[in-house]
Amino acid sequence: MRSLSLALLGGALSAIALPDTPGECQPSLSLSFAYQPTVVEGLSARVIYKNLTTPRGVRFDQDVNLLVVERGKGIIALTERDDATCGGWEKRTVITQSDLEHGIEVGPIPGNKDKQYLYASSKEKVYRWEYNPKNAAIIGNPTIIAFNMSNSDHVTRTLLLQPGEDGQSEYLIVSRGSASNFDESSADVNAGPAQIRRFPLTKSDRPAEGYSWNQGTVLAWGVRNGVGIALSKDGKDLWEIENSSDNLRWRGVNIHTDNPSEELNRISLRDPENIPIESKFYGYPSCYTAWNSSSVPRNESQPVFDLPTGAQFSRRPVGTQPDDAWCQNPNNNKPPRLSFQAHSAPLDLVFYDNSKCVPRDNNVGISRKWDGDAFTSFRGSWNRRPPTGYSVVRIPWEGDAPRAPANSVNGYEHIVYAPDLTKCPSQCIRPVGLAFGEKGQLYVSSDETGEIFVIENKEAQLTAN
Repeated sequence: MRSLSLALLGGALSAIALPDTPGECQPSLSLSFAYQPTVVEGLSARVIYKNLTTPRGVRFDQDVNLLVVERGKGIIALTERDDATCGGWEKRTVITQSDLEHGIEVGPIPGNKDKQYLYASSKEKVYRWEYNPKNAAIIGNPTIIAFNMSNSDHVTRTLLLQPGEDGQSEYLIVSRGSASNFDESSADVNAGPAQIRRFPLTKSDRPAEGYSWNQGTVLAWGVRNGVGIALSKDGKDLWEIENSSDNLRWRGVNIHTDNPSEELNRISLRDPENIPIESKFYGYPSCYTAWNSSSVPRNESQPVFDLPTGAQFSRRPVGTQPDDAWCQNPNNNKPPRLSFQAHSAPLDLVFYDNSKCVPRDNNVGISRKWDGDAFTSFRGSWNRRPPTGYSVVRIPWEGDAPRAPANSVNGYEHIVYAPDLTKCPSQCIRPVGLAFGEKGQLYVSSDETGEIFVIENKEAQLTAN
């Protein structure tokens, strides 16, 4: 399939200075999915680049280069071309650094419209480089923004810039996962794992060596592995989508096939320095959320797990604290705003803002009816039988929250998904990073297949053929 023509893009590519020297081009006509997904009516999905090394987090820079973290390798830039040099996307290496895991952000440099800051994370540190989007290259050595974040197991360290009123980056928000499936150290807010913290970027007294993790302001704790985070449209809330535990038991009963649910949590950014620390607790490692209690086998010799979707419960033994009642008190434990099928493994969260599309009424992006909706990537389960996930998901939004109530099992829709879950995980897409393009297309990384694909209006694909 041919890449979108310059005519279809409305001259957008010609308005951006493309790098003079060619990168490693993959012609669009030569590309196809390793494992073809199913796509909902009205949309299409196509591969734009493949044979990457574990592509994870993705972000666009101001010149519409798609920056991709290759886990254990570094960062690359993908640039679309439609000329004699390349009829597709070409790859350039931006950073070669083996400790980079997942997190990536791009933001403005005050007083410099031509350059940007590029942020990326290892499990231990957050780095920042000066970056030139004109040639997709870093300038000089990195600055350390934060450090002392190491723990085992969950190592992604997702990054998100929070702008101030002037549009400049005021804070860097960092999400850090737990050190194990049931990480008891996370019950101590001073321990560090299973938290989201933010770090000021504009303070004149920022430490030269960077901030130690515990110097950041706690936004939320007791969040097991919140890999996907996104700002609300008004910037007053942070939304976090969370991977919950595996192999869970309740009062000795094995409930793990359909419980606990994955979670969508709302986290306040309204003066968080003055919110009591106990009001920022989201339950882990003791409190969990029910998804489907009806699938738990009944046995007369065992207690009955009979909780509705969204209800809170404790994994602790009977007679110990915190118990179910403690977890169900929202003054102790903040429940999620929406739940998802257990073990789906959501790994990113983005909102569709049609007002940012260029032009707004183009026929390339996803449906304008979805303006304001949230989208997440379900990478898919690793030990559930049958498997679940392996999809890109839309979460209908209304006002400042999901349209569905907190106890709904129908609060989301799969828009691109593996057609046969029995073949997963080995023969399925594994969606991870998400980023909207300037025309409203949704770009997705699939780490195990080494692909970047784009979801767009079906008419765009027909025009490009």
